[in-house]
Amino acid sequence: MSKTETKTEKGLLRSGAVVSSMTMISRVLGLIRDMVFAALFGASAGADAFYVAFKIPNFLRRLFAEGAFSQAFVPVLAEYHTRHSEADTRRLIAAVSGTLALVLLGLTV
Repeated sequence: MSKTETKTEKGLLRSGAVVSSMTMISRVLGLIRDMVFAALFGASAGADAFYVAFKIPNFLRRLFAEGAFSQAFVPVLAEYHTRHSEADTRRLIAAVSGTLALVLLGLTV
């Protein structure tokens, strides 16, 4: 195994550890948020309304930030970037971001 391969493997392991750690921290903070919310509001109509209203943006975050959209778009973007210039790639990102923002705005308002 060459030095480059070892260095790449260490970088991948480090990146994986960072992502895993941040995910764990996010989950713990979410649990703390839910515990504090339950302690302050309990089982009330206001708490139920909050949870129902929170489902839409949470679903959109999971879909576009963590889910199928990001898994599908990143490889397409990488392929586009290899075939086109940096400026063209930036224009594509701007167009997709703008369209996505308009769709999300329409869904949430």
